[in-house]
Amino acid sequence: MTDTINNQPEISVDTIKNALRIDGNEDDVLIQGYIDTAKDYVANAVKDGQPEEDLINNRKFNLAVILLVQFWYSNRTTDIKKTPYQVRSLIQQLRGKFWQ
Repeated sequence: MTDTINNQPEISVDTIKNALRIDGNEDDVLIQGYIDTAKDYVANAVKDGQPEEDLINNRKFNLAVILLVQFWYSNRTTDIKKTPYQVRSLIQQLRGKFWQ
């Protein structure tokens, strides 16, 4: 699913469920919790303090959040020690643009 205004991936429960090929609504609350936490995680990894609107509306931010949620959901029963490389790479790129 795409946000038609910004033409970028929408961060929603339906987007995650579609990407992971999940049918049903049993895990909707869990997925929403992952989304909320991943947004905070990525924003705090990029910049201290309140995230700017430019960061939250950035394609790389959205992709990093979506990838992180998918990773957490897919690996929720295992001991996770590292953030996926793709997410770390996107965070580094966002730091370069938004760090002050």
